[in-house]
Amino acid sequence: MKFLKVVLIILLVIAGLVLIIPVFLPGEATNTAQEEIALSPGQVFHQTARYADRTAWDPWLRMEPDADVTISPQPGYVGSTYTWKGDKIGNGKMRVDSVHYPGYIASSIWFGESSESSLVEWTLEEQEGGTRVTWQFTSEGSYPFGRFMLLMMKGPLESSFTSGLADYKAFLEANPPKMYELSVIGTERSYDTYAMVVPASGTMEEIASQMQTGFPLLQEVIRQQGLEPNGPPFAHYLDYDEQSGISNALLAMPVKAPGTAAGEVRPRFYPAIEAVAATHTGKYEYLSESYEALSEYVASNDLEVTGEAFEVYLTSPMESDNPMTWKTMIAFPLKQ
Repeated sequence: MKFLKVVLIILLVIAGLVLIIPVFLPGEATNTAQEEIALSPGQVFHQTARYADRTAWDPWLRMEPDADVTISPQPGYVGSTYTWKGDKIGNGKMRVDSVHYPGYIASSIWFGESSESSLVEWTLEEQEGGTRVTWQFTSEGSYPFGRFMLLMMKGPLESSFTSGLADYKAFLEANPPKMYELSVIGTERSYDTYAMVVPASGTMEEIASQMQTGFPLLQEVIRQQGLEPNGPPFAHYLDYDEQSGISNALLAMPVKAPGTAAGEVRPRFYPAIEAVAATHTGKYEYLSESYEALSEYVASNDLEVTGEAFEVYLTSPMESDNPMTWKTMIAFPLKQ
């Protein structure tokens, strides 16, 4: 009996400790890692918020490289998912819930079949020569055993976060993401439209500078003449000199009725045409690569084009500061 009493007392003490100690332990834990990455915040953001190439650096996949992983990026980033299933690392899912380009990404993460999620945050701060990246994981632990788990896992988790972010830095700096995408190239037909146009000339950079005054001028003339817009603005490149890099172009805004000349601004009618076309999404500095892709398509399909080009600005920097929402249709008119 004395032995049983001793055992009972020991068990009661242990039970008491199990119940009492967690009272003084936090119910929430935050694990954080930081790195300096020699890329712009926009590049890091674009890669991170889509889970792009996550399998190349994820610290937990080192334990099980053959785990089943599915990455589903979404336009606008929100809703992008990353799921995994393995014998060693178990299964789970992450989902991007909110973003603030180019500085913040918030995601939910679920482990196993649990309906309770934890918070994963990425904070990106521009620094001289790159970006300070903070990767943070916040989880809650239920009383009493969940709080013990938070305490036990803090060290291993922070070690994994630190090593994972170091690998992410190495991967990104060796494989800097390009901030553009090109849709499937095909043949499309435009529609008849009137337009008001103003001339521009020079290199692509010089014409881009002239757009800053040209399009507002067209908008003002259209307003003064009471014309109704008939689609997004566009640039009509009439020619291109490969040696000098100089083009002659017309900056244009389509309208539903013919206008009248006003200074440099002239009315013009554009009949419907067949063209090789694709939509470039992203920064304008990569437009040349999309142009090259269309040129290769033309050559490989033995098509004849006029030598002109159209850039239709479906969305622009005036509508969003996130370049991955900027959409530009590029079209090469086919010879009739």
